[in-house]
Amino acid sequence: MYCPRSNTPLEPLLVGGITVFTSAQGGVFFDNSQIFKFSSPELKHGQVLLKYLSNYTEGEGEVSSRVSCPKCPSIVMMRRYFSPLKVVEIDECPGCAGIWLDSGELAKIHENHLTPRERKLLAHEMATNHGFITIKPPKSKYYPRAPKNVQDTTVERLVQLALLNFQ
Repeated sequence: MYCPRSNTPLEPLLVGGITVFTSAQGGVFFDNSQIFKFSSPELKHGQVLLKYLSNYTEGEGEVSSRVSCPKCPSIVMMRRYFSPLKVVEIDECPGCAGIWLDSGELAKIHENHLTPRERKLLAHEMATNHGFITIKPPKSKYYPRAPKNVQDTTVERLVQLALLNFQ
C-alpha cells in the first residue's frame, strides 16, 4: 500500500496486536473499524500510536484535496468529520471502510474526545432532534430565571454541560 498524499510505501506498525499502516509524513491508515481502538485517549493503544506518530512533524502539505484509498487505489476516499463536533475532518473509503488520518489528526481527535456521558447524550440528541435540543438552564446564581423553550446547538449544550461540571 502507498501513502495517498506522497505515494510513498506505507510501513506496517503492530500496536497491541493490531496492524496499522503509517507514512513517513506521519499519516496513518486504519483498516475498517480499527480507528475506534485508537481514538479514545483512555485507550492504551491510542496513547502508544500517538506517541509513535509524535516523532513526525505535522505536514504542511495540502490536506483538503481528495485522495485515493491506500487499500482500494481505484476508489476516491470521502471527506467527513470524525465526530459531530466537526473538529477533525478525516478520509474514509466507501469500499473497505478504511480511514486515513493525516499528520496530527489523531492528536486532534484525542484533544476533542468526549466523555462516555457526553457521547451518550450527544448520540441521543443527534438521533432524536437532528442536532438541536430544547433545554432548560439550571437554576443557579448564573441562571436566575430559565427562559422557556431555549433552542441550542449540540456544541452549545456541551459547553453548558462542561460549565455545570465545574460548579
